[in-house]
Amino acid sequence: MNELPLPKESHLKPFPFVAPHRVVAWGVWIAIFLVAYNFFASSRGEEAAREALGGPRFFIPLLVTVFLTLFAFFYWRLRRWAEAYHQGVSFFSAGDEQESSRRFEEAARRATQGAQRAVSVAMMGQCQLAMGDTGRALELFGSAERSGKLRSSVPAMHRWMPGLIAMARFTQGDLASARAWLEEGRKRNGDLPPIYALLPEVALLCREGNPAAAVSTLDARAGEADALVGRDARRLKLLRAFALDALDPASHATAIDAALASLQPVRPGDFEFLSARWPELQAFLERRGLSHAA
Repeated sequence: MNELPLPKESHLKPFPFVAPHRVVAWGVWIAIFLVAYNFFASSRGEEAAREALGGPRFFIPLLVTVFLTLFAFFYWRLRRWAEAYHQGVSFFSAGDEQESSRRFEEAARRATQGAQRAVSVAMMGQCQLAMGDTGRALELFGSAERSGKLRSSVPAMHRWMPGLIAMARFTQGDLASARAWLEEGRKRNGDLPPIYALLPEVALLCREGNPAAAVSTLDARAGEADALVGRDARRLKLLRAFALDALDPASHATAIDAALASLQPVRPGDFEFLSARWPELQAFLERRGLSHAA
């Protein structure tokens, strides 16, 4: 598998282990510990410290104030991240990938932990992939993969990430890399059903000249196909029509027409994602009057 690129923006790169806010927080806690240690454990300076600080009536409220201030700060940061992230999920569910991508990027800016940034960046990459910007999507997937946070914090996302990367590699024309990432996805899923792998698998079978296997795969995994929504669902239906046409357009005419009819409503850019480097699919779209939707 080719090494995945990384985005140039610092707020989209893997979360640094030594982040400024962590340094400040640890500095404050160490300072509190040292002051407390000297206050309670130093017999020589105990009297002077008590006189200087005004005794427990000053010191204990100070500790409580510092603790509550830090707690409130990190709670506020967590709320801001969660708000942006859930807004991104809402827009993505509504089919507005562009606005969703903006919200996920804002969530990545607001992240205070590596897992928060990784999941935000991964979702932003999924939005970019849905819109057809595979180069940008691979940068964002590269950041999420490089961070290593998804494996332990969001294992479900870690398992389905290879399917998305395979789709991006496929649309770039790198079929070998797409196959390798699909295999990586199978390893991560183990006995679990694959997620986000059906579209790249069917696309590869069609591209490699095996339409019969593509149709069989779609029939065998109908539940997985039905779970897809939006553009991916329309793309999968297009591939079914394409595979049936490649098998025998005359005997499958009714099924092809039904598959194409189910594509509606077609949105601009739905099929360019697949056909940009696939002349046979582009010819099929033109023949069926769908090239304007590419």
